[in-house]
Amino acid sequence: MKIEIQNRAGVIKLNSGVNKESADKLIDDLDRLYGQSAVLAQMCIGEVVCSASDALELVEVEINSPGGSVFEGQRIYNALRSMSARGVNVTTRVNGLAASMGSVILMAGDQREMTAGSRVMIHEASTIAAGDARALKQQADLLESISAEIAGIYSERSGMDENKIRKMMMAETWMTADEAMQNGFVDTVIKDGKDKSKFDSAAKGMTGLLSKLFPGNDEAAKIEASLVENDSLRAELSTANATITELLAVGEANVALQAELVTARQDLVSLQSKFEQSLKAVTELEDDAANIEQHIAEKASEILASTGHPSPVALAEVAIELSIRAQYDAITNPAERSAFRKANWEKLSTNN
Repeated sequence: MKIEIQNRAGVIKLNSGVNKESADKLIDDLDRLYGQSAVLAQMCIGEVVCSASDALELVEVEINSPGGSVFEGQRIYNALRSMSARGVNVTTRVNGLAASMGSVILMAGDQREMTAGSRVMIHEASTIAAGDARALKQQADLLESISAEIAGIYSERSGMDENKIRKMMMAETWMTADEAMQNGFVDTVIKDGKDKSKFDSAAKGMTGLLSKLFPGNDEAAKIEASLVENDSLRAELSTANATITELLAVGEANVALQAELVTARQDLVSLQSKFEQSLKAVTELEDDAANIEQHIAEKASEILASTGHPSPVALAEVAIELSIRAQYDAITNPAERSAFRKANWEKLSTNN
């Protein structure tokens, strides 16, 4: 006996941050519902075995996510678009929050729905980076490329101008259900309780609690987004911590250099002290030399005065006069001696 099952829908939920674990689970759920294992395992009911042509025709994805990893989010988006390409009608529905990569996953739906009171948030790609200027530039270029690709998805699926969307991303734009529909991010806003009853629970976590206590408060969604998105940053923080550890190791290696620097500074202080002492000694020697020169000049004046010199003369002048007498006395040739005496008669006669 063969029973055809038509218009069957599978429901998959993304009620957490976008990371490897949540992406693996959602993609595994798709495989169980729509892959080969779905026909063999999931679609057996008693003696009734469904053929591949009887597999589920619809998939509904409930989204309540603050976003997270760009690349894991792309895996989910591509998996859902692959379902659509195979002829499975994909419906994505925001029930609480679709922020960051959660909003990109929303765009994978052939039909996109959003419950009243939910929020969609779009922004530029971000990361935590460390390194030199070249490494930081590489990270900046990567983020720019990722943001441009995401803007392209928003533009293609919503029909909005890509440049306008990019400005909204740079401003970190939060949209209500009505605003999201006006901008083409969703096709339907669910406002009646009957439609909302398709879900077995309200928005989970902090958002659900705060939304009950403070209806319509955007801060609740923002708080939840900030808290849960931190989980997706842990891997990046781990990389940053590894970098910090390397830097600390370098710092420890520099301890010896720092000790040598301290010693060098102490030696410099000692050398400066010795230099100052040497400079003081040189100054004292210069003073002594000046005193000695003055004493010699005075003594020479006394000697010259005792020989009839009318007044004291400079030491250099005395030296010149004494030098002429010495030169005269050193000449042995009578003719040369007579010529030298005639040329220097006045100076020689002064010293007679």
